[in-house]
Amino acid sequence: MFSNPLRVFNFSTFLQTQILMLPVLLFFYQENGLTAGDFFLFQGIFSITALLFEIPSGYLGDIFPRRNMLVFSFSMFLLRLVLWSVLVSGFEPFKNNAYWIILAGEVLYSLSKASYAGVADGYIYDYLKSQNKTNRMLQRYGKMNFCMSIGTAIASFVGPILYKKYGFPVLISIEIALNVSAIGLLFFLPKVPSARKRIKGLKAKYKELFEISKNALRNEKIKYYMFYSGMLAGTTMVFVWSFQPLMKTAGIPVVLFGVIYAINHGCRALAGILLPKTIGVLPMKTLGKVTFVLFVISFLFCAAVVRFQSPVLGFVLLTFICIVIGFQLSFTMANISRLHTYVGSEERSTVASVNNMISRSIAGGLLILFKFLLDDISLQNSFFVYLSIFLISLYPLSKILKSQDA
Repeated sequence: MFSNPLRVFNFSTFLQTQILMLPVLLFFYQENGLTAGDFFLFQGIFSITALLFEIPSGYLGDIFPRRNMLVFSFSMFLLRLVLWSVLVSGFEPFKNNAYWIILAGEVLYSLSKASYAGVADGYIYDYLKSQNKTNRMLQRYGKMNFCMSIGTAIASFVGPILYKKYGFPVLISIEIALNVSAIGLLFFLPKVPSARKRIKGLKAKYKELFEISKNALRNEKIKYYMFYSGMLAGTTMVFVWSFQPLMKTAGIPVVLFGVIYAINHGCRALAGILLPKTIGVLPMKTLGKVTFVLFVISFLFCAAVVRFQSPVLGFVLLTFICIVIGFQLSFTMANISRLHTYVGSEERSTVASVNNMISRSIAGGLLILFKFLLDDISLQNSFFVYLSIFLISLYPLSKILKSQDA
Protein backbone atom coordinates (compact mmCIF):
# COMPACT_ATOMS: atom_id res chain seq x y z
CA MET A 1 0.00 0.00 0.00
CA PHE A 2 2.81 2.44 0.93
CA SER A 3 4.26 2.14 -2.59
CA ASN A 4 1.15 3.87 -3.95
CA PRO A 5 0.68 7.33 -2.38
CA LEU A 6 -2.94 7.65 -3.53
CA ARG A 7 -3.84 4.40 -1.77
CA VAL A 8 -2.25 5.72 1.42
CA PHE A 9 -4.21 8.95 1.01
CA ASN A 10 -7.45 7.00 0.45
CA PHE A 11 -6.92 4.87 3.55
CA SER A 12 -6.06 7.91 5.63
CA THR A 13 -9.27 9.57 4.41
CA PHE A 14 -11.20 6.38 5.24
CA LEU A 15 -9.96 6.49 8.84
CA GLN A 16 -10.53 10.22 9.27
CA THR A 17 -14.13 10.00 8.09
CA GLN A 18 -15.14 7.45 10.74
CA ILE A 19 -17.46 10.04 12.29
CA LEU A 20 -19.35 7.87 14.78
CA MET A 21 -21.23 10.84 16.29
CA LEU A 22 -22.73 11.99 13.00
CA PRO A 23 -26.11 10.19 13.07
CA VAL A 24 -26.73 11.04 16.74
CA LEU A 25 -25.25 14.53 16.83
CA LEU A 26 -28.65 16.09 17.61
CA PHE A 27 -28.74 14.02 20.83
CA PHE A 28 -25.25 15.31 21.74
CA TYR A 29 -26.60 18.86 21.43
CA GLN A 30 -29.70 18.06 23.46
CA GLU A 31 -27.80 16.22 26.22
CA ASN A 32 -25.78 19.39 26.68
CA GLY A 33 -28.81 21.67 26.91
CA LEU A 34 -29.06 22.87 23.29
CA THR A 35 -32.16 22.72 21.07
CA ALA A 36 -33.01 21.55 17.55
CA GLY A 37 -32.99 25.23 16.54
CA ASP A 38 -29.43 25.54 17.87
CA PHE A 39 -28.57 22.41 15.89
CA PHE A 40 -29.59 24.02 12.58
CA LEU A 41 -28.12 27.38 13.56
CA PHE A 42 -24.73 25.85 14.35
CA GLN A 43 -24.67 23.90 11.08
CA GLY A 44 -25.38 27.17 9.31
CA ILE A 45 -22.56 28.85 11.22
CA PHE A 46 -20.38 25.86 10.29
CA SER A 47 -21.02 26.51 6.60
CA ILE A 48 -20.49 30.26 6.88
CA THR A 49 -17.22 29.96 8.80
CA ALA A 50 -16.07 27.30 6.33
CA LEU A 51 -16.88 29.84 3.63
CA LEU A 52 -14.64 32.42 5.32
CA PHE A 53 -11.83 29.86 5.54
CA GLU A 54 -12.39 28.33 2.10
CA ILE A 55 -10.55 30.61 -0.31
CA PRO A 56 -7.63 31.48 2.07
CA SER A 57 -7.15 27.75 2.73
CA GLY A 58 -7.17 26.98 -0.97
CA TYR A 59 -4.74 29.83 -1.60
CA LEU A 60 -2.40 28.48 1.07
CA GLY A 61 -2.68 25.12 -0.70
CA ASP A 62 -1.23 26.84 -3.78
CA ILE A 63 1.69 28.21 -1.72
CA PHE A 64 2.62 25.45 0.74
CA PRO A 65 2.97 21.71 0.00
CA ARG A 66 -0.54 20.28 -0.21
CA ARG A 67 0.44 17.38 2.03
CA ASN A 68 1.14 19.86 4.83
CA MET A 69 -2.29 21.41 4.35
CA LEU A 70 -3.89 17.96 4.61
CA VAL A 71 -2.09 17.38 7.92
CA PHE A 72 -3.36 20.75 9.13
CA SER A 73 -6.92 19.85 8.07
CA PHE A 74 -6.96 16.53 9.94
CA SER A 75 -5.35 18.15 12.99
CA MET A 76 -8.16 20.71 13.26
CA PHE A 77 -10.72 17.91 13.37
CA LEU A 78 -8.67 16.13 16.03
CA LEU A 79 -8.62 19.32 18.09
CA ARG A 80 -12.42 19.46 17.88
CA LEU A 81 -12.64 15.93 19.28
CA VAL A 82 -10.25 16.72 22.11
CA LEU A 83 -12.31 19.81 23.00
CA TRP A 84 -15.55 17.83 23.05
CA SER A 85 -13.95 15.02 25.06
CA VAL A 86 -13.34 17.56 27.83
CA LEU A 87 -17.02 18.48 27.63
CA VAL A 88 -18.27 14.88 28.05
CA SER A 89 -15.93 14.36 31.00
CA GLY A 90 -18.71 15.82 33.14
CA PHE A 91 -16.56 18.51 34.78
CA GLU A 92 -19.12 21.13 35.85
CA PRO A 93 -17.38 24.34 34.64
CA PHE A 94 -17.19 22.84 31.15
CA LYS A 95 -20.82 21.68 31.24
CA ASN A 96 -21.88 25.20 32.14
CA ASN A 97 -20.23 26.46 28.96
CA ALA A 98 -21.42 23.65 26.69
CA TYR A 99 -23.02 26.06 24.20
CA TRP A 100 -19.73 27.79 23.43
CA ILE A 101 -17.64 24.62 23.55
CA ILE A 102 -19.88 22.90 20.99
CA LEU A 103 -19.85 26.02 18.82
CA ALA A 104 -16.03 26.18 19.00
CA GLY A 105 -15.89 22.53 17.96
CA GLU A 106 -18.06 23.21 14.93
CA VAL A 107 -15.86 26.17 13.95
CA LEU A 108 -12.77 23.92 14.16
CA TYR A 109 -14.57 21.35 12.01
CA SER A 110 -15.40 24.03 9.44
CA LEU A 111 -11.72 24.98 9.26
CA SER A 112 -10.85 21.31 8.82
CA LYS A 113 -13.36 20.83 6.00
CA ALA A 114 -12.41 24.06 4.24
CA SER A 115 -8.69 23.30 4.23
CA TYR A 116 -9.35 19.73 3.03
CA ALA A 117 -11.82 20.58 0.26
CA GLY A 118 -9.55 23.12 -1.35
CA VAL A 119 -6.50 20.85 -1.36
CA ALA A 120 -7.42 17.13 -1.61
CA ASP A 121 -8.41 17.11 -5.28
CA GLY A 122 -5.45 19.34 -6.13
CA TYR A 123 -3.06 16.86 -4.48
CA ILE A 124 -4.52 13.99 -6.51
CA TYR A 125 -4.26 15.92 -9.77
CA ASP A 126 -0.68 17.05 -9.11
CA TYR A 127 0.40 13.51 -8.23
CA LEU A 128 -1.16 12.14 -11.42
CA LYS A 129 0.48 14.96 -13.37
CA SER A 130 3.87 13.98 -11.96
CA GLN A 131 3.20 10.45 -13.25
CA ASN A 132 1.79 11.65 -16.61
CA LYS A 133 -1.59 10.11 -15.75
CA THR A 134 -3.93 13.11 -15.58
CA ASN A 135 -6.39 11.18 -17.76
CA ARG A 136 -7.15 9.11 -14.65
CA MET A 137 -8.29 12.09 -12.57
CA LEU A 138 -11.99 11.20 -12.75
CA GLN A 139 -11.30 7.62 -11.64
CA ARG A 140 -8.86 8.47 -8.84
CA TYR A 141 -10.96 11.35 -7.50
CA GLY A 142 -13.99 9.06 -7.54
CA LYS A 143 -12.09 6.42 -5.54
CA MET A 144 -11.04 8.98 -2.95
CA ASN A 145 -14.67 10.02 -2.53
CA PHE A 146 -15.63 6.36 -2.30
CA CYS A 147 -13.24 5.86 0.63
CA MET A 148 -14.52 9.03 2.28
CA SER A 149 -18.15 7.99 1.96
CA ILE A 150 -17.76 4.31 2.81
CA GLY A 151 -15.84 5.28 5.94
CA THR A 152 -18.67 7.53 7.08
CA ALA A 153 -21.23 4.90 6.07
CA ILE A 154 -19.63 2.26 8.31
CA ALA A 155 -19.30 4.72 11.18
CA SER A 156 -22.91 5.81 10.74
CA PHE A 157 -24.12 2.25 11.07
CA VAL A 158 -21.98 1.47 14.12
CA GLY A 159 -22.26 4.87 15.86
CA PRO A 160 -25.89 4.67 17.13
CA ILE A 161 -25.32 1.11 18.39
CA LEU A 162 -22.27 2.16 20.41
CA TYR A 163 -24.11 5.27 21.57
CA LYS A 164 -27.02 3.24 22.97
CA LYS A 165 -24.63 0.94 24.80
CA TYR A 166 -21.77 3.20 25.92
CA GLY A 167 -22.68 6.86 25.29
CA PHE A 168 -20.67 9.70 23.81
CA PRO A 169 -17.39 9.30 25.80
CA VAL A 170 -16.64 6.01 24.02
CA LEU A 171 -17.62 7.39 20.60
CA ILE A 172 -15.27 10.36 20.97
CA SER A 173 -12.41 8.19 22.27
CA ILE A 174 -12.61 5.89 19.26
CA GLU A 175 -12.74 8.85 16.87
CA ILE A 176 -9.63 10.35 18.48
CA ALA A 177 -7.68 7.09 17.99
CA LEU A 178 -8.75 6.81 14.35
CA ASN A 179 -7.84 10.42 13.60
CA VAL A 180 -4.38 10.11 15.15
CA SER A 181 -3.80 7.10 12.88
CA ALA A 182 -5.05 9.04 9.85
CA ILE A 183 -2.65 11.91 10.52
CA GLY A 184 0.22 9.48 10.90
CA LEU A 185 -0.46 8.00 7.47
CA LEU A 186 -0.34 11.43 5.82
CA PHE A 187 3.37 11.67 6.63
CA PHE A 188 3.98 8.76 4.25
CA LEU A 189 2.70 10.86 1.34
CA PRO A 190 5.32 12.47 -0.91
CA LYS A 191 5.37 16.23 -1.34
CA VAL A 192 4.39 16.11 -5.00
CA PRO A 193 5.61 18.96 -7.23
CA SER A 194 3.13 21.73 -7.92
CA ALA A 195 3.49 25.15 -9.52
CA ARG A 196 3.42 27.47 -6.52
CA LYS A 197 3.94 31.18 -6.46
CA ARG A 198 5.58 32.84 -3.49
CA ILE A 199 4.64 36.49 -3.37
CA LYS A 200 6.15 38.79 -0.79
CA GLY A 201 3.84 41.07 1.13
CA LEU A 202 0.42 40.42 2.62
CA LYS A 203 -1.26 43.00 0.36
CA ALA A 204 0.10 41.34 -2.77
CA LYS A 205 -1.12 37.94 -1.60
CA TYR A 206 -4.66 39.13 -1.03
CA LYS A 207 -4.65 40.98 -4.33
CA GLU A 208 -3.71 37.85 -6.25
CA LEU A 209 -6.23 35.79 -4.29
CA PHE A 210 -8.95 38.27 -5.24
CA GLU A 211 -7.92 38.28 -8.90
CA ILE A 212 -7.97 34.48 -9.17
CA SER A 213 -11.40 34.33 -7.52
CA LYS A 214 -12.79 37.11 -9.73
CA ASN A 215 -11.51 35.48 -12.91
CA ALA A 216 -13.03 32.13 -11.92
CA LEU A 217 -16.44 33.68 -11.29
CA ARG A 218 -16.29 35.41 -14.69
CA ASN A 219 -15.11 32.41 -16.67
CA GLU A 220 -18.00 31.45 -18.98
CA LYS A 221 -16.74 27.90 -19.27
CA ILE A 222 -16.99 27.13 -15.56
CA LYS A 223 -19.08 29.71 -13.70
CA TYR A 224 -22.56 28.32 -14.44
CA TYR A 225 -21.40 24.81 -13.63
CA MET A 226 -20.03 26.10 -10.33
CA PHE A 227 -23.21 27.99 -9.45
CA TYR A 228 -25.51 25.07 -10.29
CA SER A 229 -23.27 22.54 -8.53
CA GLY A 230 -23.14 24.90 -5.54
CA MET A 231 -26.92 25.16 -5.42
CA LEU A 232 -27.25 21.37 -5.48
CA ALA A 233 -24.56 20.83 -2.84
CA GLY A 234 -25.86 23.62 -0.59
CA THR A 235 -29.42 22.32 -0.80
CA THR A 236 -28.21 18.81 -0.05
CA MET A 237 -27.05 20.04 3.34
CA VAL A 238 -30.67 20.97 4.12
CA PHE A 239 -31.70 17.37 3.40
CA VAL A 240 -28.82 15.84 5.36
CA TRP A 241 -29.20 17.93 8.51
CA SER A 242 -32.98 17.42 8.39
CA PHE A 243 -32.60 13.65 8.62
CA GLN A 244 -32.42 13.52 12.43
CA PRO A 245 -35.41 15.84 13.11
CA LEU A 246 -37.40 14.05 10.39
CA MET A 247 -36.61 10.63 11.85
CA LYS A 248 -37.65 11.80 15.31
CA THR A 249 -40.89 13.23 13.88
CA ALA A 250 -41.65 10.00 11.98
CA GLY A 251 -40.98 7.88 15.09
CA ILE A 252 -38.09 5.93 13.56
CA PRO A 253 -36.11 4.10 16.33
CA VAL A 254 -32.75 5.63 17.27
CA VAL A 255 -30.80 2.51 16.24
CA LEU A 256 -32.12 2.99 12.71
CA PHE A 257 -30.77 6.54 12.55
CA GLY A 258 -27.42 5.04 11.67
CA VAL A 259 -28.96 2.86 8.97
CA ILE A 260 -30.30 5.94 7.16
CA TYR A 261 -26.93 7.65 7.40
CA ALA A 262 -25.17 4.45 6.29
CA ILE A 263 -27.45 4.28 3.25
CA ASN A 264 -26.76 7.95 2.56
CA HIS A 265 -23.00 7.53 2.62
CA GLY A 266 -23.22 4.16 0.91
CA CYS A 267 -24.93 5.94 -2.00
CA ARG A 268 -22.21 8.57 -1.91
CA ALA A 269 -19.58 5.82 -2.00
CA LEU A 270 -21.23 4.22 -5.02
CA ALA A 271 -21.41 7.62 -6.69
CA GLY A 272 -17.65 7.93 -6.25
CA ILE A 273 -16.65 4.48 -7.46
CA LEU A 274 -19.12 4.52 -10.37
CA LEU A 275 -18.41 8.11 -11.43
CA PRO A 276 -16.72 7.32 -14.80
CA LYS A 277 -19.54 4.92 -15.75
CA THR A 278 -22.21 7.37 -14.58
CA ILE A 279 -20.84 10.17 -16.76
CA GLY A 280 -20.55 7.71 -19.63
CA VAL A 281 -24.27 6.92 -19.39
CA LEU A 282 -25.48 10.34 -18.21
CA PRO A 283 -23.37 13.23 -19.59
CA MET A 284 -23.19 16.23 -17.27
CA LYS A 285 -26.01 18.15 -18.93
CA THR A 286 -28.37 15.17 -18.73
CA LEU A 287 -27.29 14.42 -15.17
CA GLY A 288 -28.00 18.04 -14.26
CA LYS A 289 -31.56 17.81 -15.57
CA VAL A 290 -32.26 14.48 -13.87
CA THR A 291 -30.90 15.72 -10.54
CA PHE A 292 -33.07 18.85 -10.67
CA VAL A 293 -36.25 16.78 -11.03
CA LEU A 294 -35.17 14.40 -8.24
CA PHE A 295 -34.52 17.35 -5.89
CA VAL A 296 -38.02 18.71 -6.44
CA ILE A 297 -39.47 15.28 -5.62
CA SER A 298 -37.25 15.07 -2.52
CA PHE A 299 -38.65 18.31 -1.08
CA LEU A 300 -42.17 16.95 -1.50
CA PHE A 301 -41.13 13.69 0.20
CA CYS A 302 -39.68 15.60 3.18
CA ALA A 303 -43.03 17.33 3.63
CA ALA A 304 -44.76 13.94 3.36
CA VAL A 305 -42.60 12.49 6.16
CA VAL A 306 -43.78 15.28 8.49
CA ARG A 307 -47.38 15.01 7.33
CA PHE A 308 -47.91 11.25 7.78
CA GLN A 309 -45.44 10.56 10.65
CA SER A 310 -45.16 6.88 9.71
CA PRO A 311 -41.88 5.10 10.61
CA VAL A 312 -42.11 2.77 7.59
CA LEU A 313 -43.07 5.47 5.10
CA GLY A 314 -40.49 7.84 6.58
CA PHE A 315 -37.75 5.23 6.24
CA VAL A 316 -38.66 4.55 2.59
CA LEU A 317 -38.86 8.21 1.60
CA LEU A 318 -35.61 9.12 3.36
CA THR A 319 -33.90 6.20 1.62
CA PHE A 320 -35.06 7.65 -1.71
CA ILE A 321 -33.55 11.02 -0.76
CA CYS A 322 -30.25 9.27 0.05
CA ILE A 323 -30.21 7.88 -3.50
CA VAL A 324 -30.92 11.36 -4.88
CA ILE A 325 -27.94 12.72 -2.94
CA GLY A 326 -25.82 10.16 -4.80
CA PHE A 327 -26.89 11.79 -8.08
CA GLN A 328 -26.01 15.22 -6.68
CA LEU A 329 -22.56 14.04 -5.63
CA SER A 330 -21.93 12.57 -9.08
CA PHE A 331 -22.61 15.96 -10.65
CA THR A 332 -20.48 17.76 -8.06
CA MET A 333 -17.50 15.41 -8.55
CA ALA A 334 -17.79 15.61 -12.33
CA ASN A 335 -17.85 19.40 -12.06
CA ILE A 336 -14.71 19.46 -9.91
CA SER A 337 -12.89 17.09 -12.26
CA ARG A 338 -13.94 19.24 -15.22
CA LEU A 339 -12.78 22.36 -13.38
CA HIS A 340 -9.18 21.18 -13.32
CA THR A 341 -9.03 21.11 -17.12
CA TYR A 342 -9.72 24.87 -17.26
CA VAL A 343 -7.34 26.20 -14.59
CA GLY A 344 -3.59 26.12 -14.14
CA SER A 345 -1.71 24.28 -11.39
CA GLU A 346 -0.63 27.52 -9.70
CA GLU A 347 -4.26 28.45 -8.98
CA ARG A 348 -5.89 25.02 -8.83
CA SER A 349 -6.61 24.93 -5.09
CA THR A 350 -7.82 28.52 -5.02
CA VAL A 351 -10.35 27.97 -7.83
CA ALA A 352 -11.50 24.70 -6.24
CA SER A 353 -12.06 26.66 -3.05
CA VAL A 354 -14.12 29.27 -4.93
CA ASN A 355 -16.27 26.39 -6.16
CA ASN A 356 -16.72 25.08 -2.61
CA MET A 357 -17.32 28.62 -1.34
CA ILE A 358 -20.47 28.88 -3.44
CA SER A 359 -22.03 25.73 -1.98
CA ARG A 360 -21.04 26.63 1.57
CA SER A 361 -22.53 30.11 1.32
CA ILE A 362 -25.80 28.66 0.04
CA ALA A 363 -25.82 25.94 2.71
CA GLY A 364 -25.03 28.42 5.47
CA GLY A 365 -27.82 30.77 4.48
CA LEU A 366 -30.39 27.98 4.13
CA LEU A 367 -29.53 26.31 7.45
CA ILE A 368 -29.56 29.55 9.42
CA LEU A 369 -32.90 30.34 7.79
CA PHE A 370 -34.20 27.02 9.18
CA LYS A 371 -33.70 28.32 12.73
CA PHE A 372 -36.06 31.24 12.07
CA LEU A 373 -38.54 29.26 9.96
CA LEU A 374 -39.05 26.78 12.81
CA ASP A 375 -39.91 29.69 15.12
CA ASP A 376 -42.72 30.90 12.83
CA ILE A 377 -44.01 28.06 10.63
CA SER A 378 -44.23 24.28 10.70
CA LEU A 379 -41.45 21.92 9.63
CA GLN A 380 -43.65 20.78 6.76
CA ASN A 381 -44.19 24.28 5.38
CA SER A 382 -40.48 25.02 5.78
CA PHE A 383 -39.74 22.49 3.06
CA PHE A 384 -42.14 24.23 0.67
CA VAL A 385 -40.25 27.48 1.33
CA TYR A 386 -36.99 25.71 0.49
CA LEU A 387 -38.50 24.25 -2.67
CA SER A 388 -39.38 27.77 -3.83
CA ILE A 389 -35.81 28.91 -3.18
CA PHE A 390 -34.36 25.89 -4.99
CA LEU A 391 -36.19 26.83 -8.20
CA ILE A 392 -33.63 29.65 -8.58
CA SER A 393 -31.21 26.96 -9.77
CA LEU A 394 -33.18 26.76 -13.01
CA TYR A 395 -31.23 29.80 -14.21
CA PRO A 396 -27.68 28.35 -14.12
CA LEU A 397 -29.05 24.99 -15.31
CA SER A 398 -30.57 26.65 -18.37
CA LYS A 399 -27.22 28.32 -19.13
CA ILE A 400 -25.45 24.95 -18.89
CA LEU A 401 -27.94 23.31 -21.23
CA LYS A 402 -27.51 26.10 -23.80
CA SER A 403 -23.68 26.08 -23.64
CA GLN A 404 -21.54 24.36 -26.27
CA ASP A 405 -19.17 22.89 -23.67
CA ALA A 406 -19.39 19.29 -22.49
